[in-house]
Amino acid sequence: MRPAGQRNDVLAVLLTVCLLELIRTAWISDDAAITLRCVLNFIHGYGATFNIAERVEPYTHPLWFLLISAVTVITRHVFASTFILSISISVVSLWLLLTRVARDFRAGVLAASVLLLSKAYVDFSTSGLENPLAHLLILLAVLAATESSVTTFFLVCSLIFLTRPDLVVMVLPLAAVVIGSDREPARKLARSIAVGALPALAWTVFSLYYYGFPVPNTVYAKLGAGVPFGERIVQGGRYLLDSLGRDFVTLPAIVIGVALALRASLIEMALTGGSLLYIASVVSAGGDFMSGRFLSAPLVAAAVVIARSELTTRQVKVAAVTLGVLALPTLPATLFSSPGYSDSRIGDNGIADERAYYFQRYGLVAPRNELAQPDWIVRRRDVSIVCGNLGFTGIVSGPGAHLIDECALSDPLLAHLPAERTRQWRIGHFTRQLPTDYERSVAQDENLLTDPRTHSYYESIRTVTRGPLNSLERLREVARLNLGLVTTPDRNMYYATKVPRSSAVDPGPSHSTNR
Repeated sequence: MRPAGQRNDVLAVLLTVCLLELIRTAWISDDAAITLRCVLNFIHGYGATFNIAERVEPYTHPLWFLLISAVTVITRHVFASTFILSISISVVSLWLLLTRVARDFRAGVLAASVLLLSKAYVDFSTSGLENPLAHLLILLAVLAATESSVTTFFLVCSLIFLTRPDLVVMVLPLAAVVIGSDREPARKLARSIAVGALPALAWTVFSLYYYGFPVPNTVYAKLGAGVPFGERIVQGGRYLLDSLGRDFVTLPAIVIGVALALRASLIEMALTGGSLLYIASVVSAGGDFMSGRFLSAPLVAAAVVIARSELTTRQVKVAAVTLGVLALPTLPATLFSSPGYSDSRIGDNGIADERAYYFQRYGLVAPRNELAQPDWIVRRRDVSIVCGNLGFTGIVSGPGAHLIDECALSDPLLAHLPAERTRQWRIGHFTRQLPTDYERSVAQDENLLTDPRTHSYYESIRTVTRGPLNSLERLREVARLNLGLVTTPDRNMYYATKVPRSSAVDPGPSHSTNR
């Protein structure tokens, strides 16, 4: 065991390196900008939504949305708030890993070094997405499980659900261990679980009431796209291979974590099992277009296992040398990332280095970044069609612009239609065919759709997302929609048939952006 003073010096150095590294690499992704537009609308009184004319939940991380909103009320600068939150939470997470989670300080330093040298972890410890909060909550879940605090554990699980619902998969085996090891009466255990679940339950009820649906709009948009399972699995495999080609630390470290967990305690085994389940779910969904995004949380789980392992001095030295060799090619993207970091290429697999793609415009230290606080006033109202670059297009256009998202993340009708069938699809960009006269319907705030079934379904959607919040008619439609009592559009028509955008002879030009 090292003397306390020496440990504190090493701790201070690692935290300082973490802080400086994240400041140099901090950036905002376009997906995060979707949330930031909702934050701007929310704090300026336009509602917690993307387009101010309709109540839609286009973000998958309500807790992250609320945290950014709260900090932005104080700072009055949405980008600064996002950077402050992301970097602060990431530094706190590293401190927790080293001081509370690690059983041995040397193993903790090794685990922390893995994180600081992982491109996936560095990229998504900022980005404006929920990853840093997810990392922190995974560490807190491990601590609560270790201390056998059932109520606290399930409260953290509840917060993980609110950070990103599919992340709950990671803590399911850990939850089974916590329940199985609890020696309290069944009634008290049930009460602890119920108390812990309250935040998740409260938000779900609010979401059903305010947005009209219990889960985010993005869930319907992605799960209902209609892409065959086999194609998604193949793309998910490409996602893992892409990570191996860009980042030589993340997946090898996860594999090492799995190997160490085989001879570790039940808690580490359960956490690793949850991590593997989560990776399997990511692969089955087709991965993502952002390289490494969904591997940072499993990497944190692997870091926990490493930090809690009993390693000999020789094992630590061998691991440190191996880590240094693996990390060497990616140092220009992590520890030594420069203000000129840039790469606008998108691979044939549809996956990109998303930080490199956006850094010159939305990187904290980029010399000509575009991070000025927008003037959030409704000046003009227009309608445009977008798929890709939705977030920043929405911020630049201001609150008066209504963006019809062909990828359906922010559109309440298109999210319930399948993606257009094509062999050239890109993960995360599942383009929908617009129902005939949909653009005109949105522009005129009328239901002008020509297909009878789509017209009927859209009328119900309009009532839920645009009608008076507390009207009995709206609440009745919320119930009917969620109980499947509303006739749905012909999915095959939108999946396989070419649907005309307008019934007019000359529909006029539409404004569309796509990446």
